[in-house]
Amino acid sequence: MKISGNPEITLYNNPLPKGCELCRLGSKLVVFISGECGDSCYYCPVSSERFNKNKMFANEAEVSNLMDYIYEAYRMGALGAGITGGDPILAIDKVTSLIRIFKNEFGEKFHVHLYTSGRYATNDALRELSEAGLDEIRFHPLKVEYREALKKAMKYDMDVGIEIPSIPGEEEKILELIKWAEKEGVKFVNLNELELNERNFFQLNSRGMNVSHGITGVKGSFETAKNVIEEFKESRITVHYCSSVYKDVVETRTRFLRTIRVSAKPYEDFTGEGTLIRAIVRTKQNLDILYGEKIGDNVYSIFPGITDELVKKLDIDELKIVEEHPDSRRLKVSEKVLKSNFEP
Repeated sequence: MKISGNPEITLYNNPLPKGCELCRLGSKLVVFISGECGDSCYYCPVSSERFNKNKMFANEAEVSNLMDYIYEAYRMGALGAGITGGDPILAIDKVTSLIRIFKNEFGEKFHVHLYTSGRYATNDALRELSEAGLDEIRFHPLKVEYREALKKAMKYDMDVGIEIPSIPGEEEKILELIKWAEKEGVKFVNLNELELNERNFFQLNSRGMNVSHGITGVKGSFETAKNVIEEFKESRITVHYCSSVYKDVVETRTRFLRTIRVSAKPYEDFTGEGTLIRAIVRTKQNLDILYGEKIGDNVYSIFPGITDELVKKLDIDELKIVEEHPDSRRLKVSEKVLKSNFEP
């Protein structure tokens, strides 16, 4: 059987899990439901701002209630959601309520998957998740005893998989886990490229690990995953490698471009990187609404392609081009002042 994909991005031996298929389309809303977690993995990439904090985020923006997730799902035209943390089962009341809201709002085809270590995945918790409508559950079984949770989960009507980092030097452990998963009937195993970031830097670096791929990919992680997939290329279980480059560049950019198609305003331009471009004009003259919209006293947001024309026609106090992320935060990527009558 042929291994599919691009080594720089992703490799897999069989069709991808539904959650991953939708992620590739940029159509999965990322639901960070809580940073609370009973485990403390040395390689955990969750930022200090979120880890063990009772905070919620929709994609990159912090939110305050469950309906904020629905608003963000509409903004990006989401076809599903991935619920992560922390360990979401520690916030199971919020999780099951949110799954039901998703299904009621967008229909049963709105695909929801969830990540958990399995530590808290009791029969009661799994039953609640299944009854709420969870479609797919991904386990990170840190300890052998956590594997029992996967066996329990397979009794319910949801796809069961494993998602773990591809840690250099742990190839044999990974092979043993996948062989166990194949024997037990687990549907898929995702191997994520190990990422080095600000929070786990000292832990990884002290173990001799450093970046050699993209911005965060740890040296040797890809090779470990590739060797593992080769071992299972004739297997019925899906083994899928997902790189840090894919998560940082492809997944985020595709989601941004999708958000732009759904929610960008008519006067906003965009780049191939998934950022929005608009012109901000400050003038005492009244700009016709056809140019854009008024966003403040004597301040307008307009299409950047007509700035030369406006400079010739109007008395403009300030003109700048702003590049921003398209999500609800509107984080500024760059700003270029083309004209200003104000002192610096």
